[in-house]
Amino acid sequence: PVMPGDIIVLATDGLFDNVDLDDIVKEISLWERKWFVPREGQQERELRYPSPAGDTSAVKELAEQLVLKARELSLDKQRDSPFAILAKENDILWGGGMPDDTTVIVARVVTPSPAAGGL
Repeated sequence: PVMPGDIIVLATDGLFDNVDLDDIVKEISLWERKWFVPREGQQERELRYPSPAGDTSAVKELAEQLVLKARELSLDKQRDSPFAILAKENDILWGGGMPDDTTVIVARVVTPSPAAGGL
């Protein structure tokens, strides 16, 4: 099950073929520290910069960061991407990134507010 504060990333292979999972998690951690602060006694973190309900600036920024990272690494001929590593394991000569179109959707699970008809 998902819990309040969980980050859900849906993306095409343009992200996963070029960015290691550990690097994706690192990007999310940096983003989370920038946008959210711990909420006392709870797992869910609180938005650092108060904004109107329904504001998607934070998750939009993370999605854009991940797309830019994938684009940057897809053009890197010196670093073997996850795609290149898998290709080599299957006897296909491939080095560097894998240029591709990339779509990233980010969602952050929140506790419903009583005003929104939630808990």
